[in-house]
Amino acid sequence: MMLTVLAESALRSVLLGSVVWIGLNLFRVRNPHVHMTSWVMVLVASLSMPLLMHWATVSVTLDALPAPATESLWPADNPLTGPLTEPLRSSLPSDPGMPVAIGGARHAAVNWLAAATAIYAFVAGILLLRLAVGFYLTWRLVRAAQPLSEPWTADWSVRVSSVIAGPVTFGSTILLPPQCFDWDVRKRQAVLAHEGAHVANRDFYLLLLASLNRSVFWFSPFAWWHLTRLAELAEIISDATALEVVEDRLSYAEILLDLVQHVRRAPAGIEMARACTVRSRVERILAATAAPAKLGWGKRIGTAAVILPVVMVSAGSIAYRAAPVSTPAVDRVADAATAVRKPQSVSFYSLGRASIFTVSREGDDFFGQVSGQRKLRLAAAGDGTYSYPAPAGPITMAVGHETQPAAPVLSQNGRDISAIRVAELSSQSVEAGAGPLDSYCGAYHLGLGRVLTITREGERLSAQETGRPKFEIVPRGVDAFASSQDDLVVFLRDGQSKVTQVLLYEPVYGARLAPQVTAARAKAIEEDFSRRIAAAPDRFRDQTPAIGQQGGDPARDR
Repeated sequence: MMLTVLAESALRSVLLGSVVWIGLNLFRVRNPHVHMTSWVMVLVASLSMPLLMHWATVSVTLDALPAPATESLWPADNPLTGPLTEPLRSSLPSDPGMPVAIGGARHAAVNWLAAATAIYAFVAGILLLRLAVGFYLTWRLVRAAQPLSEPWTADWSVRVSSVIAGPVTFGSTILLPPQCFDWDVRKRQAVLAHEGAHVANRDFYLLLLASLNRSVFWFSPFAWWHLTRLAELAEIISDATALEVVEDRLSYAEILLDLVQHVRRAPAGIEMARACTVRSRVERILAATAAPAKLGWGKRIGTAAVILPVVMVSAGSIAYRAAPVSTPAVDRVADAATAVRKPQSVSFYSLGRASIFTVSREGDDFFGQVSGQRKLRLAAAGDGTYSYPAPAGPITMAVGHETQPAAPVLSQNGRDISAIRVAELSSQSVEAGAGPLDSYCGAYHLGLGRVLTITREGERLSAQETGRPKFEIVPRGVDAFASSQDDLVVFLRDGQSKVTQVLLYEPVYGARLAPQVTAARAKAIEEDFSRRIAAAPDRFRDQTPAIGQQGGDPARDR
């Protein structure tokens, strides 16, 4: 979770920096004050990007799709009341081959996310510790330095330290080496003007924030370049201020070259002359013909205002939500379905380990539904066959004068695969019956991190799917139960009459087979599902359809 947010923040900062860099070069902006204001805005946005991503999320509400057609609904007040026309039996093996993760293998595998998190924390910790130690050592150096109060120091807070060999700025304090007493007036004026510009512009605190940004986003090359660029701009602006005092570019360049010969790096602070940058600075000083124009607060605010929309766009996200569906509207559709159609029978056929084909008969019409697909009216052909357009290939079945159609056949890649009947329910008025309730209790793995748990409360059975409310189921046949929302729960037995699987049918999603698992296995599956949900970013979790919205399960959302 943390690495995901940091990586996304770093990527958005790179995009923001790229847009700002392109804009500055496209409009040929040369003023260092404009550059400094722009990159300071980028720095603030980079440090606050994790928060900005959360705050700048825009929710867009989309109109819900129309209610399903009447043929895809079962009337809630007309449940199937008949038993099975024949005892339910499982035509599938007790182990349907559904994927089951092996606990030992999972724990033995390398947790790459934990390893990456540990590496990130180690490197970031080293960089932050280095920054903190440097700050502390320089603070002690400043405290130990001797205050200097001379007419030429004016109102600046100046201290002399024998530990350094060149001018250094720490906060609002200017540190000078003991050799400062031997400098001539021009050199003293140039040094104080340069370091005073750092103090006035608060460059020390700015570069401290940039160093913090680099430590947090150390894996991003942009964070390292950003710190270097801000330090470069700080020196350019301070050099321009010093040149206004010295008024001789060649003399000021000689001062920088003289100071760099005696430089001694301080743990933290801004040095006037660093060997790695002095060459480019001297070349820039000698090549310049005029000092850059200064920016007032009005122009600085205007520059920031231009960049602010870019910051918001780079941090923004769009979350799509579905508008809630009116409950009365759904009720009216269900009432219409009740008046028109009433299922007379429903049969379940296995097309494979994870695919169940459901066939229901309503009057003279047949309807089919593959697991995860919509319920559709079967197309009738002239020879008494019906077809269903499944994604894997057309499913056909023959219907004669008998009430029960022949087993469906799936045509896939030039082959015909006959489906195996798993169970059948009828609406004939025959007394319903059920086996011992305790034999149904247990956990059944539905796949995708979900478990269907059957529990007993007195003489009642309840079912609950992972992440959904519990609902009561009542007998509707031998080993068959139904909920108030027409969900069917059919228990399948093996050759020893032991319940080993359950068939869960939902009018929206179709039928699913679930093998029975142990309580420990069910707990591990649900814990893994909870970890996956917890690891999802907030803005993605917020897009999960709420109760009553399009994409939710009307059978569970009650």
